[in-house]
Amino acid sequence: MLHLTRHTGRILVLGDLHLDFWHASGLSPFGNIDLGELDALIVAGDLTNKPKVRWPWALEVLARFIDRDRIVIVPGNHDYYNFRLDGDARLSELAQSAGVHFAQKRHIAIGDLRLLLCTLWTDFECGGDYWANTQAARLQMNDYRYIRLASAAYRKIGPEDTRRVHVDHKAWLAAELSTHWPGPTAVITHHAPLPEAAGQDDGLSCCYASDLGDLILQHQPEFWFFGHTHKAFAAMRGRTEIRNVSIGYPDDGHMSQELVDRSIIRF
Repeated sequence: MLHLTRHTGRILVLGDLHLDFWHASGLSPFGNIDLGELDALIVAGDLTNKPKVRWPWALEVLARFIDRDRIVIVPGNHDYYNFRLDGDARLSELAQSAGVHFAQKRHIAIGDLRLLLCTLWTDFECGGDYWANTQAARLQMNDYRYIRLASAAYRKIGPEDTRRVHVDHKAWLAAELSTHWPGPTAVITHHAPLPEAAGQDDGLSCCYASDLGDLILQHQPEFWFFGHTHKAFAAMRGRTEIRNVSIGYPDDGHMSQELVDRSIIRF
């Protein structure tokens, strides 16, 4: 477990920075935004594509806004593009070389706040037709064009590979949430924990969300923040505040002070 010192009681969680897309457009998602004093900046996935080439540069950009040892990176699907699904050890090395923290199935404590962080992926059960969902994903999602699996002769991954990771991540979350913790808990994932968070069903909602409503109601973490969908979403499930924190591509619009304010966990 990683322990960080609590100073301000404020953690900023931002997903889908896609800094390489912003850089290519000659723009910055941060603009003149005031991030304020923070105990941590957590990137909830999709820092850049091509992580071996672009992460070192992107992490230097983040270090302009907050001390390196206060930056935590959770990988999203894009962080595996032109890379490999089973490459977390290499991503961790890239993060460590930049002086920041990599968080995949990781428990971080800041004061009495427990953070549980992982990518999550999905189970392809949204809509109920698993076979049709996996076929649509295989044909239409770039994940299955640009990510490979080193342990399987570097073949392109399929939905069955990311589902396998989802099952592992969900089991890890369930085990961690079952462990007593005296303070509040925040779960940070890239993929969404509720089907309705994916927005209008376009046949690919199964690639963005799974139904973890029962897990949430059973354990009732105080917060569950996620990215991936690039769609605003906020809901309560029992006592759990569930919120999307995506920034998105330059075409999605600039990050606003309002987005920053609603992406902060106060504890």
